[in-house]
Amino acid sequence: MPIRVFNENRLTCQPFFLKLINYLHVHEDVTLRQIHKVFEQEKNLDRQLDSFIAAGFIWRKDKRYGNNFKVFTDADFDLSSKTMPVAVNIYEEPFFVAAGSQVEQRLEQSIVQQKLQNKTNTITLHFSSRYDLTTDSLFNYFYKVAHHLPLTILEQEVYQLMGDVDPEYALKYMTSFLLKFTRKDIVKARPDIFIKALEKYGYISAVGEREFTSNLAFDDTLQLEEIHYDSPQDFISAQIQQTKVLKNFISIGG
Repeated sequence: MPIRVFNENRLTCQPFFLKLINYLHVHEDVTLRQIHKVFEQEKNLDRQLDSFIAAGFIWRKDKRYGNNFKVFTDADFDLSSKTMPVAVNIYEEPFFVAAGSQVEQRLEQSIVQQKLQNKTNTITLHFSSRYDLTTDSLFNYFYKVAHHLPLTILEQEVYQLMGDVDPEYALKYMTSFLLKFTRKDIVKARPDIFIKALEKYGYISAVGEREFTSNLAFDDTLQLEEIHYDSPQDFISAQIQQTKVLKNFISIGG
């Protein structure tokens, strides 16, 4: 099976990286000469290869090359469904899964709880999203723009409004506007690009000319446990059991 990369970073998202690791996955005792022959059209091949080795993704020994990571398959996991408490599972390093496997599908469909915070106030925006980031959420927008990932149709519309705006700058104005709904059900405001973006996501609705109501509830009672994982296998085992979608909401921390 081909290899699927999750938690991609600057190196793993390069097209040559994916082609190379899939080639090394099905060939043994590969030499540099073989790599050059197979990928003769690739520019700066040696430099890219050295960067993959330095990052620990590729091993080099006795002039031979191979993948320096485990590719997880269905055989590595208990794929039976279990009822688990909603939690925020965190593993930030790239990991590798067999494409087309059940575990890949379960990961894509699993639910991750996201939050956006800023330095201007104590508001936190909370979102539920599919792990594959196909859910339209403000968190996913900022993440995809920062990592140069493909945008959904709605995200493309938001990009026309905000572009690659600094998230901290955008959240300063968005959260300051949302904070007004703690005092009023309907807030009057001139619809700037940030208000228009909130409206596109359905977080607010226009109820009149320059009048808006919030569709996000304020809730300080829901506390989700954050669990940091050192092992990608432990993370995957926990994440595929996360299937509950929570309503997007706002909390105001102390």
